Amino acid sequence: MRRRSFAATLLSLVPGWGTRPGRSSPSTLPTRPLGRTGLDVTILGLGGHHVAVSGSEASARRLVETALEAGINFFDTAESYGGGSSERWLGMSLAGVRKSVVLMTKTHAPAERSAESARRHLDGSLARLGTDYLDLWQLHSVKSVEDVDRAFGPGGAMEFITEARRQGTVRFIGVTGHVTPAAHRRALAYWDQGIRFDVMQMPVNPVDYHQQSFTRQVLPLLVDRGIGVIAMKTSADGALPREGLATIDECQRYVWSLPVSVAVVGMERPELVRENARRAREFRAMSEAEIATLRSRLEPRARLALEWYKR
Repeated sequence: MRRRSFAATLLSLVPGWGTRPGRSSPSTLPTRPLGRTGLDVTILGLGGHHVAVSGSEASARRLVETALEAGINFFDTAESYGGGSSERWLGMSLAGVRKSVVLMTKTHAPAERSAESARRHLDGSLARLGTDYLDLWQLHSVKSVEDVDRAFGPGGAMEFITEARRQGTVRFIGVTGHVTPAAHRRALAYWDQGIRFDVMQMPVNPVDYHQQSFTRQVLPLLVDRGIGVIAMKTSADGALPREGLATIDECQRYVWSLPVSVAVVGMERPELVRENARRAREFRAMSEAEIATLRSRLEPRARLALEWYKR
């Protein structure tokens, strides 16, 4: 199917992308291409914020070792998580397998969004992670059109981020955000003007369809451009199961039935890693009818407060 014709179907979210023949077996995690990067990533990734809140270096190491044993190859973190502890603990835990995993971190500094702040963050991230390169480096948590304009303008963070990719310190680059699809769409306007990034990360979950929807307003544009999609907040930060609106099984199956490459999930305990890895191994895409039924069930309960990060 041509990319453009498939992208057009996303507004109604006809399923099927997740059911194509994959690089997996019953004992391994399914993998998908990360956009046009050439990287194959497991559909489940370990969230770096929860590495920081796991409690200690020893706890983080157990968490990462469990993820590796489960077959996860995508590891998320950011320089802002735990004051740098997430990167330090993740780097120590991955030291022996660095070249066999996909390692991603991010640069924040929202008050600056400057090339110089990004340079400082990259130097610090590489040191804490104990590596001389990143597989993916992302502009972290864009919050508004104006925020994006600062980062993408002259002297902005994207100026250095793209330079780091050109120099080879960073293999691929991206943009993340929790708050509004308008910020992602603004970044895509810069992409269309030639500031090309490889990946976008955003909330994707069943209730998002009825809110300030990244699924409706951004996902089709990413598919159309061949940009890799990283899903986060797949259960609305736990609100959907906590309020009895949808199970974790439903949330994850829904997200994996869409054209996302990897869902980054917060898992602060090894047993949660094993549970989520089991769901990934057993994943079967939802039918069109199942997706429609789930969305219809959630529509009357789609309060914006369910997703605090979108306020």
